[in-house]
Amino acid sequence: MSKSLVETFIATDTNSPYLENSITAFNTLVSKENQLDASSCPSSQQDLSSKIDLQSFTTLLSSSDALHRARLLACTMPHANAWIRALPCHQKKFLCLEWTISMKRWLGCPLFNSDHLCVACNEQIMDVFGHHATVCAVKGDRIKRHNQIRDILFDFCSCAAWGPSKEKPNLFSYSSEKPADVFVPNYTCGKDLVLDVAVTCPLQHKYLHDASVIAGFACNDYAVQVKMKNFQERVEQEGFIYLPVIFESFGGFSEDFSSFVHKLSISVSARLNEVKSATQKHLYELISCVLMKSLARSVSSRFQEFCS
Repeated sequence: MSKSLVETFIATDTNSPYLENSITAFNTLVSKENQLDASSCPSSQQDLSSKIDLQSFTTLLSSSDALHRARLLACTMPHANAWIRALPCHQKKFLCLEWTISMKRWLGCPLFNSDHLCVACNEQIMDVFGHHATVCAVKGDRIKRHNQIRDILFDFCSCAAWGPSKEKPNLFSYSSEKPADVFVPNYTCGKDLVLDVAVTCPLQHKYLHDASVIAGFACNDYAVQVKMKNFQERVEQEGFIYLPVIFESFGGFSEDFSSFVHKLSISVSARLNEVKSATQKHLYELISCVLMKSLARSVSSRFQEFCS
């Protein structure tokens, strides 16, 4: 990009072999449609690097089996990697074992030397990657994980002065069900909001095939086929707005949650006199860190022997 400026200084044409060699090297690392020629002006380094990364990811994806394709796609979900970027303070701080387990799960590294019977449920096989721990119903880990995420959303709604309540009872006059993990009165257009939180794993057998093709399939399918199918019509009949918020075990989340976070961040930042983007970043990082730490603890509590 500085070629014309250099030629002005030295009053002669220049042909840099380094530029040509660099372009040739770049072309070997990207797909055909992203290749450059020596006469074109290269883009920014960030743009060039992103094209190399995209091609590397595509190559890795095509050479992986269904399990690792589903994991890789799950890791590409928006804000899924927020736990990696977060500063290690307060609730975002990881213990060494939590970080090791989380990173090995993220990279698809084995956590065990071999498959074995889960020491918690004594029914299902604990795979070498520890994926069973994310869905194991024993020890109450799933409930704790759910409640931690619910509490984060409740606290932020409280900071926004939305007057939220947890686990609102008597939502249905004919049932004791409590789909409102967080209930927000007068959310929009005079209607109250029912926020229903859940966590699922895209590597489960029922999701694996589609999750290996479509990023976010597990959380969105769970939102539609489980939550909305069971509660949306009944909640709306009561005059409320229903919003299922489903997180995947690698940090991705279902559609419509980002628009909720956008509105929530505006309210919180206005009350606390903070920049909206910083508030939004903090929320995503906090949820991501708490989720990954909770999953790491679920795995570690089921170790017969940690394989470092």
